[in-house]
Amino acid sequence: MQSTRTLLLLMLIVMPPVNATEAPVFEGPQSEIDSILNMFQQWESARASGDTNAVAALYHEDMLIMTRGRSLLEGRAGAKVFYSENYTDNSDRELNSSMMELRVFGEIAIVTGQFLVRDDNQGIEDPGYYLIILRKDSVGNWRIYRDIDTPSPDSLSLIDNQ
Repeated sequence: MQSTRTLLLLMLIVMPPVNATEAPVFEGPQSEIDSILNMFQQWESARASGDTNAVAALYHEDMLIMTRGRSLLEGRAGAKVFYSENYTDNSDRELNSSMMELRVFGEIAIVTGQFLVRDDNQGIEDPGYYLIILRKDSVGNWRIYRDIDTPSPDSLSLIDNQ
């Protein structure tokens, strides 16, 4: 029990608090980081415009979306289903997010952050954290390989950053 308390105390002292306003941590070759950030800009543009085909194209062909309250979504067809259900061109759903880190390890990269989904018309306020694993496709383009989220009230802090 004492070792558990000691470990928790060390974690609280050593680990900085997560704050949505802090700059993300980047690790890896700058050219790869830039390529990934560009892919996410394309994703955001396609998502915001309700272009589910363009969103799905940014996912790896073997991708999985793991989100609470529903079955596993697989492949680009699964991505298209998910975004068609949640972000059509006539949707009032807003997604706010804040990247915490982007780390590149060869052909794999990880991205973590916070998100807040809001849709006042449907009474949705969904805060949480995300983990995205990226993988290069057969021609060397970064694609979303795993998309995982978990709920957390911490992400309500993103309301202040709007």
